[in-house]
Amino acid sequence: MAWAIFKKQFNFDHRPLKAVSQFIQPSDEPQEFPERVVAAAVEAGVAERVETPSADEKRAIKRAKRADAQTT
Repeated sequence: MAWAIFKKQFNFDHRPLKAVSQFIQPSDEPQEFPERVVAAAVEAGVAERVETPSADEKRAIKRAKRADAQTT
């Protein structure tokens, strides 16, 4: 899995492998997606690839997302 910061909304179509599309919202926080999704977003100019966070940083990012989801 690759990490990137998305600056604009991005819609990735997984076809022909899957009949699914993935809509990604922009965020100042790094987000984790499959390599082909991040590569397509970087090529489209809507995302900036970032270094993979350490295990502790990953946990902190995921905790913050869960806390935001529970408060809304």
